Amino acid sequence: MTVAVLGGGVSGLAAAHYLCGRVGRVVVLEGSERLGGWIETTSHSDGVVFEHGPRTLRVAGNAGGNTLALAESLGLTDRVVSVPYSHPSARNRMILVGGKLHKLPNSLKTAFTKTSPFSRPLALSALTDLKAKPVLNTDESLFSFVRRRFGLEVAKYAIDPLARGVFAGNARDLSVTSLAKRLHVVEQKHGSVLKGLMKDRKNAEKPNLDLAKSELVQRARKERWSVWSLEGGLENLVRTLEKRNREDGVEIRTNTKVKGVIQSGGRLVVQTDSEELEVDHIISCLPANCLSSVISQTNLDVSRLLASIPFVTVGVVNLEYAGHLVNEPAFGYLVPSSEPNRVLGVIFDTCTFPQGNRTILTIMMGGYWFKSWFGDSPSEQTILDTAVNEVRQTLGINQEPDRFIVKILRDCIPQYVVGHSENVTNARRLLKDLRLPLSLAGNSYDGAGINDAIISAKKAAQELL
Repeated sequence: MTVAVLGGGVSGLAAAHYLCGRVGRVVVLEGSERLGGWIETTSHSDGVVFEHGPRTLRVAGNAGGNTLALAESLGLTDRVVSVPYSHPSARNRMILVGGKLHKLPNSLKTAFTKTSPFSRPLALSALTDLKAKPVLNTDESLFSFVRRRFGLEVAKYAIDPLARGVFAGNARDLSVTSLAKRLHVVEQKHGSVLKGLMKDRKNAEKPNLDLAKSELVQRARKERWSVWSLEGGLENLVRTLEKRNREDGVEIRTNTKVKGVIQSGGRLVVQTDSEELEVDHIISCLPANCLSSVISQTNLDVSRLLASIPFVTVGVVNLEYAGHLVNEPAFGYLVPSSEPNRVLGVIFDTCTFPQGNRTILTIMMGGYWFKSWFGDSPSEQTILDTAVNEVRQTLGINQEPDRFIVKILRDCIPQYVVGHSENVTNARRLLKDLRLPLSLAGNSYDGAGINDAIISAKKAAQELL
């Protein structure tokens, strides 16, 4: 069997890794000159590291455990750097409201204490859920769901900025069944989120017993890690996956853009600028909007379903300053959409992973609002000025940065809008009904994070095998 993996991001490399030795030939096709997708690390000559995309991976859940087990199998255990739940960057999350930073409740005590900008203790929101009437539906926006169950302030000051920080998206558009499916399921079944979670515990995610074999997973759970990364940056995961795949005989081709996919009997032909590759199966880890155009000649209905998944562009600026300039140790802060601010959030990188006597910050901006705030093609100087002004106004850092890098990440995050799960299900059903040997994997479908993308690739490989 010959399998083509479309896309050389972390999910494509993971899919190839899980197929190694189990099929005759695996070919990874990547359109750009580099692998890793949006995972990108800059390592300066003096050892300082800037992350331009994801920088940490969560431990929680089977998906989190799976990525840890993958790192262990790749021989990366000694390069793992962990952050426990007790660390300030894991405990302290802030939001910017009214020009001031407010720490979100992070303990039982603070949950029962009135803290600004909330008008009452956050724990009292549970009473709203217990009293609110259920609204039967198949999907709704994340903002609408949380507002119904827990009140406007929770939706406005907790969920709205969270959606901006994780998805660079608008919580009023994002789907609750795609991003918080279990909460929606138990509410629909039991009439209350809190009651439902108590009554429906038997249907919670079951631990994957295979992960118990991983020493690194067991260590992470014993030491109560919140997140982890790798020495030298997260791109080392990509480089190690690439190296292992090449050693195992995977063919990896960069600068090879896929132009189209057509049927040839029971097989598929992948068309590139340089060749036509006939394969038995395709695992596509391309973004859904890219795959949509690639398979438009194969099936227009699937193409249209994939095209319905929108993507957003994010401006990312890394700033480096001399000295320790952040007064409140924390992961960083997020900005609710109700604030007149073009920034989505600021990450205090050196609070999580210190790098000597310096402060490194990452400022994220745009997302769902990129075009309305910056237009189609803003200059890097405009993005940089926005970041420097934000740090000056909110954190009081008036000195000029010693070093900076500006990135504009075009169409980098898929948006799981209301109806997303149904569209993905319909697309996969169509592929099955048409007997097209093509699997959908990556972060466009079942979760936008790295852990989700990797386990999505693993499931696609397992289903094929």
